[in-house]
Amino acid sequence: HGDDARGDVHPVIPVLRGVGWRGHSAGSPHPGTHRLCSPSGEKTKGMMGVSELLISTCVQCVLFSLLSAQPLLVVGFSGPLLVFEEAYYGFCSANDLEYIVGRIWIGFWMILLVLVVVAVEGSFMVRFLTRYTQEIFSFLISLIFIFETFSKLVTIFKEHPLMKQYEQPSLLNQPKPNTALLSLILMAGTFFLAFFLRKFKNSAFLPGKVRRLIGDFGVPISIFIMTLADFFIVDTYTQKLKVPDGLQVTNSTARGWFINPMGLHKEFPIWMMFASIVPAFLVFILIFLETQITT
Repeated sequence: HGDDARGDVHPVIPVLRGVGWRGHSAGSPHPGTHRLCSPSGEKTKGMMGVSELLISTCVQCVLFSLLSAQPLLVVGFSGPLLVFEEAYYGFCSANDLEYIVGRIWIGFWMILLVLVVVAVEGSFMVRFLTRYTQEIFSFLISLIFIFETFSKLVTIFKEHPLMKQYEQPSLLNQPKPNTALLSLILMAGTFFLAFFLRKFKNSAFLPGKVRRLIGDFGVPISIFIMTLADFFIVDTYTQKLKVPDGLQVTNSTARGWFINPMGLHKEFPIWMMFASIVPAFLVFILIFLETQITT
């Protein structure tokens, strides 16, 4: 019957919304990840890259599906992990340690910690978490994303300042004031358009099904519209994430595809191999909270 066919379509909409949003989240790194994986090295000096992130995310999802079930956390960088990566890179730089090698040992200790917690069914500890803990953690993630967005915007305004006069003795490295203004417009436009599309879901315009459809896809629609606007504005430069062609290392001068856990360019200290359990434990706490609270 026609009613049965139409009834089967309704559950598909949330599924399409979820698939589209997760695909966008995995394929389009957020502003914080943009700075973390940028080849120019705003955060990690090119030690982490987009190609490596996409490949590792793909492998992780396949392993999740084959060995367990669907992923219960964001398969990528989240706000707290972004802060951790930046802090750990600063620590390695200050102590003359190889950051990417240290991340290998952090991953090794994390595997052991996860195996131990799973073996003793440590997920029961979630009963000690309250709703206030969930709200605080969600607020923290949102706050980090907001801070990273405005931090990047401030950086753009510093690199391309707004001045009354642009008399430059040299034609090299001139500021581009339209870049800062357009970046501000794109950021504000994406936010307000997504906000009003979400509010449009409960308005009196158009049929209810159409309103719900627009409201559910409000964020991807706003991102698509602003990206399209930036694409057609060809005479104004805006910074974009540089992705290598094909399966190439993002920064081939810094490292290759495989990292020697004993040291990339010099021997990694033995004491640091064992001391990496401390940052590994911190990352484990973040992932545990994301898994148990946000699901």
